[in-house]
Amino acid sequence: MIVYIHGASATAESFTHIRQFVKKKYKQEPDILLEYNSNNGFVNNLAMMKEKLKGVDKLFFISHSLGGIYSLYLADFYKEKTIGGISLSTPYGGSKEADFAKYFIPFSKLMKDIGTMRGPLFESRYIPAPKNWTNIVTTAGVSPWIHDQNDGVVTLESMKFRNDFELIEVNLNHYEVVISDKVVKIILDKISKVLK
Repeated sequence: MIVYIHGASATAESFTHIRQFVKKKYKQEPDILLEYNSNNGFVNNLAMMKEKLKGVDKLFFISHSLGGIYSLYLADFYKEKTIGGISLSTPYGGSKEADFAKYFIPFSKLMKDIGTMRGPLFESRYIPAPKNWTNIVTTAGVSPWIHDQNDGVVTLESMKFRNDFELIEVNLNHYEVVISDKVVKIILDKISKVLK
C-alpha cells in the first residue's frame, strides 16, 4: 500500500503528478491519501491517520513537508508493516521561526507543533529511523523570513537534521519537488527496491 501524506496547509492534490506515474508503474499496488487539517493539531491528526491505516499491510510512505513527520510517527507505530518511505522537503529539525511565531499567533496549533523546542517535531528526533527511508532535500528557493539557507519554506539544516537515513539533494524549491520528473524517478526507484 502506497500511503501519501501532504504538507501543512496543502491537500492530497499536491501528489497528482507523482501518483499518476506510481499508479502507472505499480498497477497492483493500491494507494491511500491521508488528508488532515493542521488546525486540528498534530496529536488528533495522527490518531485519525492510525485509525485509517488499521488492517493495512505493507506500508510505503510518500510524504511532503510536515507529512514526512506524520509518516515517521506512523512508520514507527506500524513498524512491522512498514517497508520504507520517501519524504520530500521534510523539516526533521523543526522550525526556529515557529518558536517565535507562536508568541505572535498563540492560537496557531501548527506553530506549536512545528517548533524546535517541544512538540511533535522535537519528539520525532527520538524515533528510530525506519528501514529503507529517504529524505529528499530541496536546495533551491529562498524566503526573506528565514535567515538560514532554505528552500522557500524549510531550512536545509532542518531537512538534513537526521543523519540516520538517506538524504538526496535536488536543486528544487519546496513546491517544485512534488511536480518534478526527477523526483518521480527517485521515488519509482525506491519503490522498486523495496518491492523486490
